[in-house]
Amino acid sequence: MMQDKFSFSKINTFNNCREQYYINYILNIRKPNENIEAYLGSCVHNTIEILYKEKNSNVNFDSIIELYDSIWKNDWHDNIYLVDKRRKPHQYYNLGIECLRHFFKKNIQNKNNFFSNTIDCELSVDFQIDGIGFRGIIDRLDFDPEKKQYTINDYKTSKRIISNKKALRDLQLGLYLIAIERKIQPTNPIKLRWYFLRYGVEVLVEPNLEDINYVKQKLIKKAKNIIDLSKKSESIYANETILCNWCHYWQECRAKTTSNPAKRI
Repeated sequence: MMQDKFSFSKINTFNNCREQYYINYILNIRKPNENIEAYLGSCVHNTIEILYKEKNSNVNFDSIIELYDSIWKNDWHDNIYLVDKRRKPHQYYNLGIECLRHFFKKNIQNKNNFFSNTIDCELSVDFQIDGIGFRGIIDRLDFDPEKKQYTINDYKTSKRIISNKKALRDLQLGLYLIAIERKIQPTNPIKLRWYFLRYGVEVLVEPNLEDINYVKQKLIKKAKNIIDLSKKSESIYANETILCNWCHYWQECRAKTTSNPAKRI
């Protein structure tokens, strides 16, 4: 049987909870359920993606928020859950506006043709290392014709900001970098850029050959470990932490006997 390709999300799921990996990737049980934090991130991502695809140099902040508002309302569904009872849905909606405000000020406002270096958005990539397949979706790929250099961009609405040291060997964007290297074979090093939209902070790094080889070996090691351990029933167990509150697979989880505290909105 051919092994499915490994995404960063798939690897991360196994690292966080092998029971959820078993439910999602072995039993192939998927639900439409979504936490409001993930929904917020999706709406902000989709808004920025459309801005770069439409290539309207006259876009203003009001029109961006109109677009975001329509996406938020049109994509809303009955399986969105709220875990943090201290917050209300409108607070997450407003947080999305602040994320877009930060992005607009730093990347669009007073900049003609802000999209000019963009090659593609939501770009699907895949490759193999040692016979193991990997795949991913890049938020945005840019190319600077003057420097002849590619930049892989990723949008984050989460709280945590990555350090430059960790960014150089980040597995998610490192996976994307390897894919682009193999697909395009660029003449200059590829840059990686994170937009931490809550704070208007950007982290930009340029991994060297040592960093890239580290990521390759780490990806191979993790994938092989998952392949081996997922065959052994005693190696599949729930990792019960506070993150369980954001998991929609309580009903399927063999470690849970109570209902999920998250409430449908």
